[in-house]
Amino acid sequence: MHQNAIRLVEAAPSTNLKLDLACGQHPKEGFEGVDLYGSVAKHKVDLLKFPWPWADNSVDELHCSHFLEHVPAREVETRDLSFIGEKAATTFLGQDMLFAVMDEAWRVLKPDAWMTIIVPSGRSNRAFWDPTHRRFFMQETFLYFAAEWRKMNGLDHYNVHCNFGVDVGHSVPQEETLRSADAQADRFQHCWNVTYDWIAKLKKLPR
Repeated sequence: MHQNAIRLVEAAPSTNLKLDLACGQHPKEGFEGVDLYGSVAKHKVDLLKFPWPWADNSVDELHCSHFLEHVPAREVETRDLSFIGEKAATTFLGQDMLFAVMDEAWRVLKPDAWMTIIVPSGRSNRAFWDPTHRRFFMQETFLYFAAEWRKMNGLDHYNVHCNFGVDVGHSVPQEETLRSADAQADRFQHCWNVTYDWIAKLKKLPR
């Protein structure tokens, strides 16, 4: 090789950390599973213990399907802290547990990273038939995770700090897709069981 030739060095592959929160027995393809009880989960983590074990701005993407409806409808207590310390106590104690989950999701995501959330529609039987469901979601529920919306609606005193850009879609029974757009829109507003799940895409924004 000529002494002045440039030596090419293969760059080390970048590592993307993508987590499937509460993955159960079937982590999403391309994601590392997070579940306290799921046998195939890579990370045996209790997502209802705060703070989570990932560093700030360390996760490239989050997926969370059919977990948030199981989050207890209560405030964070000392037993919910993963360690006892003044900062943890100040940050979490007394906070609504759903807000604590969303604040942790926002904290660990990298800037501009995405989180996908799937929960049963509050307009469907499936939101209520499981006796372990503790939360019920409408499209508007996700707006509470957007700082500007909270401020515009006089809710910036709520004890939640995350700031997400929010886009919420929904899944529907197949027979609903055969109706005209006007009929679908009318039934969406006024009828029960025309939506199965809310599918929310949340983008981490600066506070």
